[in-house]
Amino acid sequence: MAEAKSLGEKIFFILTGIRLHVKEYFLRATGLFGKYDYCIAFPSIPEGLKAEKFLTGFKAISIPIPDEIFEGCGVGVLVKEEDLDRLLKFLKEKGVLVSGVFKREGDRFVEVTK
Repeated sequence: MAEAKSLGEKIFFILTGIRLHVKEYFLRATGLFGKYDYCIAFPSIPEGLKAEKFLTGFKAISIPIPDEIFEGCGVGVLVKEEDLDRLLKFLKEKGVLVSGVFKREGDRFVEVTK
C-alpha cells in the first residue's frame, strides 16, 4: 500500500482498494475482463488514481493491478487496443507517469514497449 500519512488517507486507500477490487471481480465474473487488450501500470497508487480521472471518453477502466502482472498493491488501467495509443498520449500530456504497458496473451500479460 502507498504510504498514508493520516488516518483519513489510510481509510481512503482501503476504500479505493475495495472499490477497484469489486470492479475487477465484476469484470472477471461477466467475462468482460477478457475484452480488454492491454493493461497500463503506474509507478504508484496515487499516480494510478490520477490516471483514473482521465479515462472518460476512452474504452478503458481502472482496476487493481492484475496478479498476472504484479502480485501486490497497485492500480492498473485496462484499455482496448483501439484507444491505447491515444490514451497513452493523453496521460503523458496530463503529466501522468506510466511504468509499463502489458499486452494480453491468452490468460497472461506480456510487457511491451510503447
